[in-house]
Amino acid sequence: MKKKLISLFLCAFGAIGAVSYGLFAKTSVDEVKPVLAASHPANFDLYAYSGNYYDGISGTGDSLRSALTTKIHPTSVPTYGGKGSGTLAEHLQKADEDPTNSSNMIYLYTRDSVKKNAAGSWNREHVWPQSLSNNCWGQGRAGADLLHIRPTYNTTNSTRSNDLYGEVSGGSTRVYNGITYGYSSGGYFMPLDSVKGDVARICMYVWVAYHDEYLTRLPALTKVFQSVDVLMTWHLQDKPDVMEGRRNNYAETSIQHNRNPFVDHPEYAWKIFGNQLSQSVYNQAVATYPESGYTPTPGGGGDVTPATNGCGGNVATTSITLSAIALVGATTLFVKEIAKKKKEN
Repeated sequence: MKKKLISLFLCAFGAIGAVSYGLFAKTSVDEVKPVLAASHPANFDLYAYSGNYYDGISGTGDSLRSALTTKIHPTSVPTYGGKGSGTLAEHLQKADEDPTNSSNMIYLYTRDSVKKNAAGSWNREHVWPQSLSNNCWGQGRAGADLLHIRPTYNTTNSTRSNDLYGEVSGGSTRVYNGITYGYSSGGYFMPLDSVKGDVARICMYVWVAYHDEYLTRLPALTKVFQSVDVLMTWHLQDKPDVMEGRRNNYAETSIQHNRNPFVDHPEYAWKIFGNQLSQSVYNQAVATYPESGYTPTPGGGGDVTPATNGCGGNVATTSITLSAIALVGATTLFVKEIAKKKKEN
């Protein structure tokens, strides 16, 4: 009995030590995922663009928007359906390839690394849902644009539904295969902190790239986001990372020959949409992405701003929580063993 109790406590403290190791051994903020989940680090290094694709682009407001629309409107897009050469499935497997494993691809919301498979086992996610597009997207043009469409699990797509992106307090926690990928409440969906900036920049890209093609039918950003303030705040908190840069590089050299400017020049966001922002968010945007250009911290993680609502997976908070859970679990077993022994006596 004594040996068994000692073993229980050794297991408890072993679990605490194993979980807490991430807290003290790493300085970057990682989203903690259960061991059984097929997971991939959610944070990629921050990204800085140094090319000349935007040479000659200047201005603010609609003049900048117009210049960018002309520049980034894709020459062609992949075929939405199928799985052969030239299809969206083929292109996404290359654009979203896991940089550490060429046999895998990274899914958007869950941020995990999954074996490439061109069949129907994964979803081609309209980040800006078709049902919120005034019937513009479909499966052609913006609806097949590889800078708009991202790979996801079929289940996460259907659960995410067509909720607007927005801040959620409480609500339902969305989990797939042991991985928390967001939160839903009141018609809003809030993805992980490491995905917030991605979806904000994708939606801005779609609005600018297809502005002149859809004209009066083009939906406002508030058709897909809770507010432009929320969109901009997510763009500020989750800065462009190298995975987004890789996707831009692929798009420029592939069938589309274009890039997402809000990844390469994040300051373009407030330059175009600044008149739709509250003063406080506008000031924060200008300070975060100066007009002279944004220079990320070398080696910085993609999520440098911890969540303020406790839903973002801050490793310090999560590690301590998991340590507490391990201790409680072991203590419960310890108490049960004592009770069992007393009953036997």
